[in-house]
Amino acid sequence: MTARLQSGALWWGQCLLCRHDCEQQALICRQCRDELPLLERPCPQCAFPLAVEDAHCGQCQRRPPPWQRMQVLADFESPYPRLIHDLKYHQRALNGRLLGQLLARRLEPPYPEAILPVPLHWWRQLRRGYNQATEIARGLQEVLDIPVDTRTLRRLRSTASQTHLNRRQRRKNLHGAFSARPVAYRHVALLDDVITTGTTMMELTRLLHAQGVTRVEVWATCRTLEH
Repeated sequence: MTARLQSGALWWGQCLLCRHDCEQQALICRQCRDELPLLERPCPQCAFPLAVEDAHCGQCQRRPPPWQRMQVLADFESPYPRLIHDLKYHQRALNGRLLGQLLARRLEPPYPEAILPVPLHWWRQLRRGYNQATEIARGLQEVLDIPVDTRTLRRLRSTASQTHLNRRQRRKNLHGAFSARPVAYRHVALLDDVITTGTTMMELTRLLHAQGVTRVEVWATCRTLEH
């Protein structure tokens, strides 16, 4: 079996999860793909799983988020944490391509004019070698043929993790952390690997609305949002 160079990473034609041989150009074998957990009956605005199809959760009815729709592949459960961790910290760029392909097949139209990956600070991206959200976007682009825009959004400064901050601290942490160039888009999708608090997406959505974007979607591989 010969190695192939794809998306800047070496791939040996094996499933990225179980390492068994894959069919044709697939990055995941059929058995592993069929066993993946997927998010069922999510709230259209926060992706919280509900008992009823196409229903909005009570929290989004009381306080709707600034974006118009959220679409997520799954909750943050096995095997996604390992795939994402290896993508971010172990140079497994092909994991991003796989996650993007899996997410693309779960997304519902209408599709946006462009995908905007959440930007990394330039120093963090230099150390990592790439932006994990951009690698996921490339997998999405292969399936949906939607342009990936890495120029509109910019992270101006590095920020602390949002995980252990309260709502007020999160907003302060992100205040002035991003900028957005003027755009001609009216419908875009913000993309990240995991939605944890949602504060980053709120900040970016407000910036894009200020630039004249009328419809912002939030796309992510996984969610850890709590109600």
